[in-house]
Amino acid sequence: MKIKIDIADSLFSKWIRTRDSWTCQRCERKYPVGDQRLQNSHFYGRSHENTRFEPDNCDSLCFGCHQHWTSSPAEYADWKLKKLGKKRYDSLRIQANTYHKKDRKLEVIKWKQALELLKT
Repeated sequence: MKIKIDIADSLFSKWIRTRDSWTCQRCERKYPVGDQRLQNSHFYGRSHENTRFEPDNCDSLCFGCHQHWTSSPAEYADWKLKKLGKKRYDSLRIQANTYHKKDRKLEVIKWKQALELLKT
């Protein structure tokens, strides 16, 4: 099943990449603002609605690093655990596996405002 990307996803993805200074969090390669080669990677995939828009669940990754960690999930998990710490890592796992009703209109508003705040 293909997951549809909507405006909220696009805004959130741009926020994540801006938060990470348009830099791949694995190889540390810097990208120009707006470059689509830098992607928003979801540790718990977008099908987990409760963590789909959770900043701690996402990292800016270049295509190659995104592919690497997709094929090496244990390595990504080790890195994520070190980055978040055990308590937040465990909390994120619980959050990912908890039901959450979609509210895309609210997410669009939230991430538009969050992007504006990062620009200032």
